[in-house]
Amino acid sequence: MLIGGRSRKQLRRATMQKTIAVTMEDYTYATESYMGWCTECQEFTRGETEGDAENYDCPKCEQNTVMGAEQALLLGEITF
Repeated sequence: MLIGGRSRKQLRRATMQKTIAVTMEDYTYATESYMGWCTECQEFTRGETEGDAENYDCPKCEQNTVMGAEQALLLGEITF
């Protein structure tokens, strides 16, 4: 079920998440290189990830927990 365009899982995660600070340089590099942010590993772990991507596979933890850098910033997973 979607609530405001977000699933219950996304909303639950949003209320429990810890925002990770990244440098502007790391964020810029990630966006320019199409890097994906893994919400489990809490780092950029995947290449070839569009900015608005969600639920991509992580090569490190092997879960579908990678989102694009821009999406991670918009959803509050990362900050500067």
